[in-house]
Amino acid sequence: GLGYTRQLTEGGPRLLGQLVAADVLDEMCLTLAPMLAAGDAQRIAGGPSVAVPHRFELVSLLEEDGFLFGRYRRP
Repeated sequence: GLGYTRQLTEGGPRLLGQLVAADVLDEMCLTLAPMLAAGDAQRIAGGPSVAVPHRFELVSLLEEDGFLFGRYRRP
């Protein structure tokens, strides 16, 4: 309604799952930490399943102190 064409969103697995299910996610930034933890973790996106998984391509990858900062975009 306000004419915006882009929205930057930060949230958890439930919000990300809703964006994936609505097919409105065009780009994703993902950080990987050099730590290993165990437990009952869920997927990066939780929510309704999609018929066909969305494929993203790596746009950039940066490293600092073992942390990886990836930026992915829909082709």
